[in-house]
Amino acid sequence: MERKTSTSTGNTMLKRDRRVPPGVLDSARRTICNKRFGEIVTWDKYGYETNGAEAVATASCLPGGGPPLHYHTTYAERFQPIDGDLSVMLGDGAKQTHIVVKPGEAVDVPIGAKHRFFNESDKEVKFRGWVLPAHAGFEQSLYILYGLNNDGLGDPKTGLPSSLLHTAVVANLGDMRFPGLAGGMTNYFVKILAWYARWTGVEEELLKKYWD
Repeated sequence: MERKTSTSTGNTMLKRDRRVPPGVLDSARRTICNKRFGEIVTWDKYGYETNGAEAVATASCLPGGGPPLHYHTTYAERFQPIDGDLSVMLGDGAKQTHIVVKPGEAVDVPIGAKHRFFNESDKEVKFRGWVLPAHAGFEQSLYILYGLNNDGLGDPKTGLPSSLLHTAVVANLGDMRFPGLAGGMTNYFVKILAWYARWTGVEEELLKKYWD
């Protein structure tokens, strides 16, 4: 925790140090669950605990689950199934590669590579995921995304936040970008909406509620 002195009253107040993840302060909060979709993520190591070198989590992916095609500009990822086969799509168009990763195997996704992971089977897949290097905004974005869904503020089909501003905050914090012409336009508007959400205090409200 940081200490902050109010300039108007001279009183000393406590201010939450957001560099410290909630699961470090309270071990029960290492595990987050999207109750609407049954997805569970347990943080084995936050970036805070590795000096930013990596973040590691154990997660579940239900049948038919997984994010849309996207890419990240600041970190790579690694996926390693623990129980069940995890499908990973790399690239897009004619250069797209479909990989089925089995327990004991792993697939690396470089920075900037278009990709998505998904579950083609009829049972839950458990896997371990790495973010390399760690990205604090990504960790915060998952807490916000799952929290919004648990509060009934997410789309029941896609799991994305119902509010465009909330979607922009989640995408921007997590450095989630979308490919193609339509994706480029989406990325542009996400950036503007995320700036507006920060300026109006919407991002601050989400962090206070779901991360702090």
